[in-house]
Amino acid sequence: MICSSLIRALLPAVAEKKRLARNVLANVLQTLVGAGLLLALYRYVNTTLGIEQLGVWSVVLTTVSASRLADMGLSAGVIRFVARYRGRGQMDRAGQVIDTTALTLMVLIGVALPMLYPLLMRLMPHLFESAHLAQALLILPYALGSLWLIMVAAVFQGGLDGCQRMDFRAGLVVAGQALLLALAFLWVPRNGLMGLAWAQIGQGAFLLIAGRFLLRRALPTVPRIPWRWRWPILREMLGYGANLQAATLFMLLLEPVTNALMARFGGPAAAGYFAMANQVVLKTRGLIVSANQAVVPHVATVAESEPGSLDRLYRDSMSTLVFVTLPLFALLFAWAGGVSWLLADAYEPDFVFLLGVTSIAWSFNIFAGPAYFTNVGTGHVGWNTMTHLILGVLNVGLGWLLGSLYGADGVAYAYAVALAIASSALIAVFQRQNKGAWRDVFSPDDLGLLVASAVVVIFASTSPLQISTSGPAALATGLILPPVVLGVVTWRHPMRRRIFAWLVAHPASK
Repeated sequence: MICSSLIRALLPAVAEKKRLARNVLANVLQTLVGAGLLLALYRYVNTTLGIEQLGVWSVVLTTVSASRLADMGLSAGVIRFVARYRGRGQMDRAGQVIDTTALTLMVLIGVALPMLYPLLMRLMPHLFESAHLAQALLILPYALGSLWLIMVAAVFQGGLDGCQRMDFRAGLVVAGQALLLALAFLWVPRNGLMGLAWAQIGQGAFLLIAGRFLLRRALPTVPRIPWRWRWPILREMLGYGANLQAATLFMLLLEPVTNALMARFGGPAAAGYFAMANQVVLKTRGLIVSANQAVVPHVATVAESEPGSLDRLYRDSMSTLVFVTLPLFALLFAWAGGVSWLLADAYEPDFVFLLGVTSIAWSFNIFAGPAYFTNVGTGHVGWNTMTHLILGVLNVGLGWLLGSLYGADGVAYAYAVALAIASSALIAVFQRQNKGAWRDVFSPDDLGLLVASAVVVIFASTSPLQISTSGPAALATGLILPPVVLGVVTWRHPMRRRIFAWLVAHPASK
């Protein structure tokens, strides 16, 4: 009797562990496979249409993303409210949250986009000239239409996350990216950028329809077509979404502004190289951050049941990030020339420079992740919003100033400085509020990692990897030496043994 009672008591914990492991794995796989598909798309567009047209496409897309302000933080709130009502057993109420959000955004975004279109048309002449301007204006309405589809589809993806079916969501997103690549192969050779715009419309329609279908499997109370709109639900969600919307507003001052400044001070080619370099770094960063995102509900639970454990969770997260981030980003920096060859069939100095700058910038940001996600899990998101504000204001001000003085290189430096300062500020404030110290996060064993990573970065800066022009000896050195140096130090680090021991002790997470 006692044994059976104990088993019943342990079952929820085991199920929660398996669910958490499944969600973490789904997020990581989505990031990994999605990165490959996106970079394959960039390579194809670059080699088929040229870097300047890729730049036009990326600037139009990021500029159009300003329309996300019409979201009012609703789509992000879907995850929380669906999870809450499902936890209470109110499945029908959870379905009403999804329908209310979807219907609201259909109308709000449908009204906002036509109003935004004339403003964007007036903005484009300040970013492009002649033929590039004509291309931007041609694809602009299609970019707005695909954004409407994708933003409504994001509600259904949020519903899947709220139902703890991140595996469904990951599969859906990867399938959508694969479809986008396939349609680009079909339509871009004959129709140029217009073919790419049609491909995005096709991807958005797929995500909308397939997302609703998968959502009905995860939450059967959801009807085939959204029709249940409830004002009390919307009112509750609007209150929750205020802080999230503020963060969205300030984040629009980062990548969209940087793309626009790149186009203005460096031309479409600079914008294209920045788009590719930034996406390579963001996808690399995503492999690390995606696991943290899946752990946010766990942080929220610990904050309620064992608040004293949050400090240990934070220190463990930071120690793991130091172990993973330093060698990974140093290797990315060292192999920048190889990445350039993969995406552009040549060593492009502008791309390699931008990849190096953005790698260093986003490596700072990764270390702010534990503080950021702990704040989300505990509900203390005020400093997260303030960090977005600092980041956005610095990026706009420094970007315009340094861009005016030094062109595209100045814009890149401003982007990196803004990320480094804002991320460092969030870490410093979090540690001060929680009475932490840097010595609690970085151990003496990390010094070897830091030195090895610095050596690899310096070596790569003085002897860049140029696959198409380097001799066999230089090519072998550039390819082999960085991972060997980093691998030896990583293998000797005690965190490697801790991670292996954890994997052995938690077979359910495999």
